[in-house]
Amino acid sequence: MTVAVLRSARNLLVAATTVVALLTAPTAASSADTVPGSPAYDLAGACVHLTDVAGRPLVGRGPSSVKAAGLGEFLFYDTAGTVLTERDGTITRTRRPTPAAVWTVTRIGQSYRMATPGGRTRSVRLSPATGCRTFPEAELNVTGAPHSGTDANGNLAGFADSHAHLMAYQFLGGRIHCGKPFSPLGVTDALQDCPDHRPDGWPAVGEQILSEPGPHDTRGWPTFGGWPRWNSLTHEQTYYRWLERAWRSGLRVLNNYFVQNRVLCEIYPLNDQPCNEMESVRIQHRMLLDLRDYIDAQAGGPGRGFLRLATDEAQLRRIVESGKLAVTMGIEISEPFGCGQANGRALCTTGDIDRGMDELRRLGVRQVILTHKFDNALGGARMDSDLTGIGVEIGQVYAGGGLWRTQACRNGLSDNTPPLGAPGQCNVRGLTGLGEYAVNAAVDRRMVIDVDHLSAKSSTRVLDLLAARHYPGVVSSHDWTDAKNYRRILAAGGAVGLYAQGPLPARGDNHRSSFLANWRTVRAAARPGSFLGIGYGPDMNGLGKQAPPLSTTSSRPVTYPFVMPDGTRVGRQRTGTRVFDVNVDGTAHYGMIPDWIESLRVAAGKDGDAVVGDLYRGAEAYARLWGRVEAYRR
Repeated sequence: MTVAVLRSARNLLVAATTVVALLTAPTAASSADTVPGSPAYDLAGACVHLTDVAGRPLVGRGPSSVKAAGLGEFLFYDTAGTVLTERDGTITRTRRPTPAAVWTVTRIGQSYRMATPGGRTRSVRLSPATGCRTFPEAELNVTGAPHSGTDANGNLAGFADSHAHLMAYQFLGGRIHCGKPFSPLGVTDALQDCPDHRPDGWPAVGEQILSEPGPHDTRGWPTFGGWPRWNSLTHEQTYYRWLERAWRSGLRVLNNYFVQNRVLCEIYPLNDQPCNEMESVRIQHRMLLDLRDYIDAQAGGPGRGFLRLATDEAQLRRIVESGKLAVTMGIEISEPFGCGQANGRALCTTGDIDRGMDELRRLGVRQVILTHKFDNALGGARMDSDLTGIGVEIGQVYAGGGLWRTQACRNGLSDNTPPLGAPGQCNVRGLTGLGEYAVNAAVDRRMVIDVDHLSAKSSTRVLDLLAARHYPGVVSSHDWTDAKNYRRILAAGGAVGLYAQGPLPARGDNHRSSFLANWRTVRAAARPGSFLGIGYGPDMNGLGKQAPPLSTTSSRPVTYPFVMPDGTRVGRQRTGTRVFDVNVDGTAHYGMIPDWIESLRVAAGKDGDAVVGDLYRGAEAYARLWGRVEAYRR
């Protein structure tokens, strides 16, 4: 059962049992005995004795730890490692949580009412206890309270992720991605491998194509012998506790991109989710709200979790100043507003663009990428190289855009070289008339435009249009544009985020760039004396490889524990029995982002404090960008 279906069932249950009877036995209640109650949010994380109203213990061994499964919904986990479950109207215990183990709990005076998805209700007493067995969960391994407020200059302090994909488990049909950022049934359900990967990883077609070919351990919790891994692109890397570890270590702004590619979704043989890109945006938006609510549930109720959504500068500043994580929203889809093409014919109109932009505004989406991977009706895309480029070009032909057509690059800009192309060639396609309309429509609605994935010709035209309108709302979120554009972006009042790759090139690789080299490029592009904060864009869950183990580079090793700029102390991260170390694992999952930042500081030597300082001003840089956009008058 999917999270969406499970949650819908629970919502219907809550609505249907607003007024229900108290029972002392597991039989259905009559309408004459109905009594209202209030959700027992504060049970999250408690240790309780569970008895009926007469004081008789319910089935189980010892006290139970209470794990939030959602807002007002809980799992009861006893000292034998089993969860309280309803089965055919009988209360029992099972080793593996199922939807029948999720109890909706409301408080009525000194008692509680518990209900399962099966519609059975009972009145119970929950009294404080000690000696509970901890429900399985990934560890944080960070000490120190999350910082709040502003720095001595009144600026926000904290890191900014400019390019994340928290909801990518719906991406490409929903079955190429293994695992989820959360599950009502806990970590053992959330972090499972895909069924088609079993038994040894060889049947995993997507993993074999996108990652290193070969088998992998598919067991997941608690050993995680085969994944998550820095170069495994089909396994979940943004589990909510890993995200929480990064937040506790200084992450304060995160731009989540709703992502989809209709063509690749239709080509991949396994799917149980829609491939329509705008529908995916709507679904992933609802999933993001579910993630927020789940995190709230762990903290004891609505609004109490560390993750909040921001749609304007004032919200973003309030969230960050309170010490929480401000999540903004964008789209990275290949046919925004339905703007695909067929044999050179646009499949959308200006009306589609206006309606799509207005819908995004209603959803709270404030950032857009106009082309992604393929040329579309809005313009030419930045090409892909190597084997990836072959797959992308096949997809572009399937989508109706034809083969890449190139010409000598102009204006000093460059593009990626396609697999069968020659160096120095750029995509011949630039921004179309519909693309120019979309740029102006975004400006009129004060949306931020991300120039990443635009061809050199398209990005130049976008920056020209924005300069003509003196509009500051422009970013490069993960350096998928020519670095020469950074100067124009920063001069316009925009922001830059760099792909979170290794601090230095891998040994023997003199062609790939590195984070520190790109950071120096951005620094050189900024106006002297101007405020500079830089984001990082790991593109995690978005089919982007992460920083490799430090042992593969010339970088010096990270020594644990280390201290982040806000004073938090970070040790090695542990999930189940697996202990992660950035020196040998690289950025295996999102919880390793603090370790990766420390690797930058160490590798940069005398520039270490400067690079971390620029990153730690990222939250303020993005808040200022939003402020300039909102203040814009056309």
